[in-house]
Amino acid sequence: MPTLRTIISDLYHQRSNGVVGVGLLGSRSPLETRTLSPFFRVEENATPITVSFDGAPDHMARVTAATPGAANGSCLFFHDEWSTVATLNRARRIVLGGGYSGCLYSVYSTGTGEYKCVHTARPKGPMSDAFVGGIRAYAAEQHWTLVHEVPTVGGVGVGGCVTTFMATRVSYTINPTPVVRTVRLRQNAQGFSVGQDRFETPSA
Repeated sequence: MPTLRTIISDLYHQRSNGVVGVGLLGSRSPLETRTLSPFFRVEENATPITVSFDGAPDHMARVTAATPGAANGSCLFFHDEWSTVATLNRARRIVLGGGYSGCLYSVYSTGTGEYKCVHTARPKGPMSDAFVGGIRAYAAEQHWTLVHEVPTVGGVGVGGCVTTFMATRVSYTINPTPVVRTVRLRQNAQGFSVGQDRFETPSA
């Protein structure tokens, strides 16, 4: 059965066929919110979660809300015309987020052992990259180092895809530096994967 340790690989290779529960979390108010930069339009916007597998035949990852002390991950929310941030660390080693249909997803290293997963709005029209420029400038100001950027443009409508989902996990035990792994899932209306891409980056 899939485990949290191998969730990125399992989702990519379809040993776990998708993720359920994030849509229900979207109806809740995130527990961790604060404005990080009004000028660059960056804010923390996340909630603690527990990610598990119930052994059902479909092998779907199940996401439920959790208290901060009991959580093993974070759910990253999005906000129109903002970049939203969730933190990856040793206590919460996975960040999940859905609802992408053209936005940019990026992961940054803070240099202190924490990582910032970011959902950046990309509206249609001449302002499409304005908020992308904002998060890049804010990250540079904070001395964050880019781990990887994952675009989501062009996925909806391909092979039954209705939305794109991201999952990022950090492995701290791999030497000489941690490895950050992200999987991009194209999902159909039932939450099953209809396309997968994996990004893996050693990070200082």
